[in-house]
Amino acid sequence: MPAPVEPSAIIAPPQAQAPTQALPAWDYAKQSDQDKSLAADWLKRIEDAKDRPGVKEAVAKFERNRKLLRGLIPGDESKRMRSNLYFAELARMRPQVYAKDPEFAVELSAGVPVDRKEAVQAFAKTAETVLQEMLVRQAKLKKRAKRLLTSCYTTSVGWWKLQWQETPRVDTLIQGRIKDTQDNLAAIEAQRAKLEDPSAGQDMDAEIARMREMLAGYESQAEVSIVRGLVLDFVLSEDILILDESIRELGDYERSGALAHRVWMTRKMYERTFGAQAGEKVKSYREHSSGSHQVGAGGNKEQDLLAVWEVWDQDSNRVFHVVEGGEGFCRKPFTPDWTGERWYPFFALYWNEADGCFYPLSDIELIEPLVQEYNDSRDDFVKDRRDARPFTVVRKGGALTPDDVQNIRNRNGNDVIVVEGVGNTPLSNDIQSVTLGSINPITYDTAPARADIEQILGGGDASRGSVLKAKTATEAEILSQGLRSRSAERTDIMEDLLSEAGTYALQICLRKMTPQEVMGIAGQDASWPSLSWEQALQQVVIQVRGGSTGKPDRLQEQDRWTNLVPVIEKTVAQVSELRAKGQHDMANALISLTRETLRRFDERIQLDQFLPPEAQDGQPDPATLMSENQALKAKGQEILQELDKLQDSQEKGYIQAAAQIATADDPLAAASAFAQALQALDALENSDKSEGQQPEDPNTDAPAMTGAQPMPIQ
Repeated sequence: MPAPVEPSAIIAPPQAQAPTQALPAWDYAKQSDQDKSLAADWLKRIEDAKDRPGVKEAVAKFERNRKLLRGLIPGDESKRMRSNLYFAELARMRPQVYAKDPEFAVELSAGVPVDRKEAVQAFAKTAETVLQEMLVRQAKLKKRAKRLLTSCYTTSVGWWKLQWQETPRVDTLIQGRIKDTQDNLAAIEAQRAKLEDPSAGQDMDAEIARMREMLAGYESQAEVSIVRGLVLDFVLSEDILILDESIRELGDYERSGALAHRVWMTRKMYERTFGAQAGEKVKSYREHSSGSHQVGAGGNKEQDLLAVWEVWDQDSNRVFHVVEGGEGFCRKPFTPDWTGERWYPFFALYWNEADGCFYPLSDIELIEPLVQEYNDSRDDFVKDRRDARPFTVVRKGGALTPDDVQNIRNRNGNDVIVVEGVGNTPLSNDIQSVTLGSINPITYDTAPARADIEQILGGGDASRGSVLKAKTATEAEILSQGLRSRSAERTDIMEDLLSEAGTYALQICLRKMTPQEVMGIAGQDASWPSLSWEQALQQVVIQVRGGSTGKPDRLQEQDRWTNLVPVIEKTVAQVSELRAKGQHDMANALISLTRETLRRFDERIQLDQFLPPEAQDGQPDPATLMSENQALKAKGQEILQELDKLQDSQEKGYIQAAAQIATADDPLAAASAFAQALQALDALENSDKSEGQQPEDPNTDAPAMTGAQPMPIQ
């Protein structure tokens, strides 16, 4: 028998500094009577919400619909339906509504001052990059969106929970938590507490070995890593309860006084999350094979599931944690420091709303009778086809012996079978092929059921990628337009939800992310406001670009782009020409007209990226400068031509003067007179230049400019 090992002999786990001060562990024994009373009141409100009319029936319907989606027959799960049209319709719908990640557009609000537009535009560009990285890529938006659509199709509603991860003891309950060093430390602390508990009754050798392996795994990490960022959780439909009797429809959940979110935990997970063991009176559950949870504990407590409820109270802006059957709170109530304008981090997707119903209608319950009719027709067809097959009848006591009958039964292909019997007697007297029924395909036609399903959900041959019935081109186009209109409505609902989630995510990032973290994502040129997050969000509007999540229609997009390219090219040329002429009002009117044309085509093209940049205030217009430059060049050419003409006339004058001097009666007197005339002209020119000349700068060494003195002719 190995010697007992004291828990204190185990190496103490290394310490890591948390980025935020952790909340102290909540001791059940030290809670006040007021806290226990408040926790009991929340548990009572949760039970009342479970028993609310329509909620319990809806939860049972959720479980039934999930079985149908898996192709199981409720009540007899050993059988499967022949054609699982539920899953086929889901596979058709999802790519139509959400085929790719959305494009978030952060645009300037109408109230941004002109002098701040450039700075706000830089912030908007940075915000788009941050949302693309934090929400779309790191939070795995596409994966969560596919799961959300599946839940909405099956149960009529899908839930998201968007929150900020930083420190386990401070964070709200995160199911899709990104693992980091803090999780390892929490596991080590929980294991150490178990070793120090004398009443645990565990196998000490196994627990000590597990502790050593945890420490080895922690010490092998190169550095302490703490993950901070957005986490997007998918929540099952029955795990969200609205704790407000005044809310009569699910769509009004945002104005509810309180919401409760259930998280299933094992006892080990509970201890790791809250730093304390669950009480003895805590209600234990076991998971059923159908996916539901039933009350009742087994022999192994490690397999018990505890129902922990996280209550978001909008009236007090506080978050509470209670466990079913427990006494008091699991954790000290607190207020998250990352919430945005809306208090709740929950986002619901739903369609098929019905007036007066708390939960909308799910697609599965809408088409369940039709799918049943379809499968009944297919099952009857298979059964009747099997029964209608021809069979062989042999007369008993006839000419054929038992060996002859056996040889006929065991024949292979074109085998030659020799039979006995009475000669000259036809074999048809003793053996005959009989058919008792015939198959009429019209009796088993499933077209009416398929047509009704398409009428309800908006599907068709085009969405399935196959043709079940030949159609004319006009019929196919009408069907395709109908499909686009039905799927476009659901795409629009999904994009509205994504816009709300994007706005909430940006609010969280503005409150929690530092400029250094933003620059690590968006680069050194990133612009992050120093204003409060409320002031920053007043200057921008976050939206999902319309149609950016839907299934792309490449042929239609290419045809539309082919039609729009000439329009854009013509606009660019005309705008450049009008701006060069200084007709800016006409250029702006043409730009507005082209933008309206693009809007009518439902295009997301930013026209400004194709237009030449317009001159800013105080800066010369490049087109105007080019025009003035060309005008100056033309004027310079004219001046040069005039100078050439003057020079030619001057040279001709000199030649004529020389000829006159040479032919004069007194050449010397004529030459002297010509020289005096030239001196007089030079003196006049020098006097004009000295009047227009700037005074000489005494601080420079440049010599004074003087006119050249002509040499007198000797």
